Amino acid sequence: MKLIKPAAAFVLLLMFFFSCNENKTPGTKPDTVFAGAYDPPPVRSYPSTSKTIYEWIGAMDDKKIRAHGWDIWESINTMSPDSLPIWESWFSGYELFYAPNSLVQRDAVKDFEFPHQFFHASVFKSAIPNSPNERTTSFNRFSPSLANFIYNNGYNTQAKLDSINKYFDSVKALPVARQIQTSKDTVDALSFALKPVFQFISGTEPTCIPYWAGVTAQTTTSFTNPSPGTWRQGVVVDPTGKLKPGTTYKMSCNGEAPQEWPVVSLKDFYAVKITKAMADSFSIFAATSGDDIGTNNQGDSTSVVNMVREGNYALLMAMHVTGKEINVWTWQTFWWSPNPQDPVNGADRPKSIKAPWNNYNMNTAYYMVSPPGKLQGGTPLISFNPYLETNLIGTLSKEVGFPDSTITWYGVFSNCMSCHRMAAWGPSTYIPNGNIDPSNPVLFSNNTKTDFLWSIPTRAVLAATKKKQVANSLKGK
Repeated sequence: MKLIKPAAAFVLLLMFFFSCNENKTPGTKPDTVFAGAYDPPPVRSYPSTSKTIYEWIGAMDDKKIRAHGWDIWESINTMSPDSLPIWESWFSGYELFYAPNSLVQRDAVKDFEFPHQFFHASVFKSAIPNSPNERTTSFNRFSPSLANFIYNNGYNTQAKLDSINKYFDSVKALPVARQIQTSKDTVDALSFALKPVFQFISGTEPTCIPYWAGVTAQTTTSFTNPSPGTWRQGVVVDPTGKLKPGTTYKMSCNGEAPQEWPVVSLKDFYAVKITKAMADSFSIFAATSGDDIGTNNQGDSTSVVNMVREGNYALLMAMHVTGKEINVWTWQTFWWSPNPQDPVNGADRPKSIKAPWNNYNMNTAYYMVSPPGKLQGGTPLISFNPYLETNLIGTLSKEVGFPDSTITWYGVFSNCMSCHRMAAWGPSTYIPNGNIDPSNPVLFSNNTKTDFLWSIPTRAVLAATKKKQVANSLKGK
């Protein structure tokens, strides 16, 4: 990729390097607004102009970057008119990608049972179907602006993505141009994609909840994949209230010998008591995420589904928060901690962030390498969420520019922006960190970049598969 030398300020170089092709994908439609889903309100530095944010990046001003991340956190957790945090009003991946109302008539699916609560009259009153009981514990969330643009332009369908990729093939588009935009303009401060992680616990007895404390022999039993089931420290939560916060309770955690763990209040978490309707509506999107936590602190679908029962609780343990104030998005990621004043990840949290949201720590990743924008070399910025990346593992091959096909990588060495720059429809790979050039011919000559959103290629494939199953089940009815 040939760069233009900066004439005045380094920020211009950054904006050029990070930019995606600004030509709109043929056939895109403008966003529309639907009632019942609320936009995030302004909070201090949110929203900021792209120019301002790129100036922070160019100066590697992590203090301002982190302050902005906290402002976004406060914004999306502002209470909506429905007395829920704003983000709880946003569309789920199930609603956006799998909703079958465009495939078959409501009457034809009245006997379809997964999830049966999905099909109610409100589904057919707005463009994007509404499944509030499924949404509560969903894995992906999309703000109204982002959800509407994806839905209106068919980016949630395999057919549309295939047609775009074939179009790029037919015109022999350069790798840098092979992409879609998920907003009318290259930036949209109201566009957010979230990835919430829930731990499901008993509503009738104490649960020992492990927490992240880094990678040492004292804190985890796995140095390579230190996921929640390996953590060696915990707190006890008792939804019945019999155990009092500030006391201790002796029990085992992750197979460790029973010991006294501190008791914390259920109010220290964003917690949702699961109703029968929520349990019945729990979607395959959430069950198979691999990141939600169920029995014995495991993330497999069986362990998770076994705990999604009426009367149990869903505790919000973590959340990726991705916003499109710049065309490479902002990346901030949060997780629950018994030490919200952690000197690295929590001490700079504004006092205006109230409970329970002040019990979550934060990492940010507004650039891939240090110094930002360096095309060759540079030190990879490592920034991950202990609930969302620690279970990842893979290999880097010579086919994508690495000399040894057996190099193994782990999620604890990943960077949010690098990972999501790889998101594409069609043949794709995964590189966990370092500079990812959108014009790389090895990575992007045969696919279509999906504007940093992995949810589009992964969910559209799942949606296509599930819709075929629904259609087949309806034959002869």
